[in-house]
Amino acid sequence: MSKKVCKAIKDIDKLIVLKQGVSGISIEADQSFEAYCPNYKKLGKGVCNYYSDIVISAFITLLKGFVNDNGEGNIESDKFTQYAILWLSYKINQHPNINDGINYIYDEIRSDEGWISDYNNYIEQIKKFMDIKDMSEFYDAFEILCKMHTEFDEEAKKCENCSNYAEDFVKKFEKLNENSNNTDGSSYRQLLCTLSTDYNNLKNDDENCSGCSDIPQLSEIKTPPSSLQDFEVTSSSSSIASKLIPVLSVFVAIPIFVGIAYKYSLFGFDKRRHRQYLREKVKNIKKKMASYV
Repeated sequence: MSKKVCKAIKDIDKLIVLKQGVSGISIEADQSFEAYCPNYKKLGKGVCNYYSDIVISAFITLLKGFVNDNGEGNIESDKFTQYAILWLSYKINQHPNINDGINYIYDEIRSDEGWISDYNNYIEQIKKFMDIKDMSEFYDAFEILCKMHTEFDEEAKKCENCSNYAEDFVKKFEKLNENSNNTDGSSYRQLLCTLSTDYNNLKNDDENCSGCSDIPQLSEIKTPPSSLQDFEVTSSSSSIASKLIPVLSVFVAIPIFVGIAYKYSLFGFDKRRHRQYLREKVKNIKKKMASYV
């Protein structure tokens, strides 16, 4: 992540303003977003009639800007998409009458043929993060990270408030890290890894920075307790099985030896030798059983 990304999101955020008045909610938005509003093919220009239209159009504007700078196949584009979706969720949740958040937005986009035909690749990225319930917490962490980027003077190697911001970020990160949704392969884990990587990159850049010496280290991304418990149960079961199988084998061996002894007696083997042979076998079996108990 760079200052450029933070600036792009901050600047576009300023262009959409919600105001709560006596008569209801008023929306102020820049006309530049009309280029990506729905129904633009039918009417020859963009028409954003609702707050959701404006926010979606701004979201597409962000994504196109990121992709133009980095290319469609660049791995950085995926990271920028995650940050754009964070902003989208944050902005939608600012409206008091939209209760379904990013799920509502995704359904709105999918219902418009113009958006789907031209921006499907961007829009489908939203689906990956629809089920994350803590998007506001992620956005708060992202904003703190942006403050660190913005205030860090690369030439002077100086950042007055970076240590304080870093402490706030670590608190947010640790809270997210403890969440049970933080599972392998999940979008939650993916977003957490992105924030962690960008924080650590910034921390490494700030090693020689004046006023940055107190920036704390992030803990490793954790495996949720449920996964650890599953592993322990599996390991315990394997351990029990490894002990039980030899014992069962011993019990199976007893009737086999008895059967052999009976066979020997039928064919006229010496009874004394046979009894001695049987006693030795039983003694060995008991020793094995004692070692497994």
